[in-house]
Amino acid sequence: MAYKSGFVALLGRPNVGKSTLLNALTGHKVAIVTPKPQTTRQRIRGIVHEERGELVLVDTPGIHRPRTRLGYHMVRSAQAAAKDVDLVWHVVDLERGLHVEDRWVADVVRRVDAPAWLVANKIDRVSDWRVAVAPFRELAAYAAVFPVSALTGAGVGELKDAAFEALPEGPQMFPDDMVTDQAEDVWIAEVIREKVLELTREEVPHSVAVVVEEKVPRRADLTYVRATIYVERDSQRGILIGEEGRMLKEIGRRAREDLETLWGHPVYLELWVKAQRHWRDRDDWLRRFGYGLADR
Repeated sequence: MAYKSGFVALLGRPNVGKSTLLNALTGHKVAIVTPKPQTTRQRIRGIVHEERGELVLVDTPGIHRPRTRLGYHMVRSAQAAAKDVDLVWHVVDLERGLHVEDRWVADVVRRVDAPAWLVANKIDRVSDWRVAVAPFRELAAYAAVFPVSALTGAGVGELKDAAFEALPEGPQMFPDDMVTDQAEDVWIAEVIREKVLELTREEVPHSVAVVVEEKVPRRADLTYVRATIYVERDSQRGILIGEEGRMLKEIGRRAREDLETLWGHPVYLELWVKAQRHWRDRDDWLRRFGYGLADR
C-alpha cells in the first residue's frame, strides 16, 4: 500500500464545528471548543497518523466581518490557510442554515486551486440533511459533499477515509507521537481561555487573552504554571476575579483538571488578571499575544 500524506484546510464561518471535527478526527483535544463564536483565533494543526498515511488538518478561525485588528488577523489567517493545501473543506452548520458569512467562505473557496469539499455538519440536529444541505450546494463547485456530525461521530470515518484516498503519495512529515505542532505554552493558554469562555457572558469572552509567564517542574510529580489573563477593562477584570476570588478559582480549577489529565500528575496553577485597554486593536499587543505573526 502506498503511503500518502497531505494537508487539509478546514474553512467555515464562526461556530460551525470545525474544531470539534478536528478533535474527532485526531482523537485528541487539539483545539478548544466552546459555544462562543470566534473561539478559534489562530490556525491549529491536528495530525492523524495511520499505516496508510498522514493527514494534517488545519483548523482556522471563522471567517466573519472583522471589527477589530484581532478580527482582521483572524480572517487573514483563515484565508492564508487555504493556500498550498491538498484539500479544502468548507464546513457548514445545517442546523443554523445558510448565512451571508457562508457566502464569504465560498468566495475564498472559489479562489483556491485545491479541490473543495462541502462538509455538512450537525446532521444529528436536522430531520433530513439532504434538504438542509441543498442551499449550500450552490455556493461553489464542490467536488464532493459529506454529511457528518462532529459531535456524535456520524460520517466522520467516511470523511477521513475519503481524505486519505484523495491525498497524494508522500513522506511522513511529523513524528508518530505528535498530534499537533502547537507549542505547549500556547495550548496551556488556550485551555485557560476556554474555561474563561465557558464561565463568562458576552461582556468578557472576546476581550480575553492569556499568556503563560512561567512553567517549571517543582518535583517529578508536580508542575508549576503561572499565567496572566488579560482583558480590556477594569470592570471585566472584576468579573473574572469574582466575589472573594471565586470566579478566578473556578477558572483555575477547571483548567488545572485538563492540564493534570494531559500530564498525568498534579499541577499548581497560579492565575493573575490584568486590564490592557484596547489590546485587540493594538498591533504591539497582538504580537505579544502571538496573533497574526505568521501572516505578516
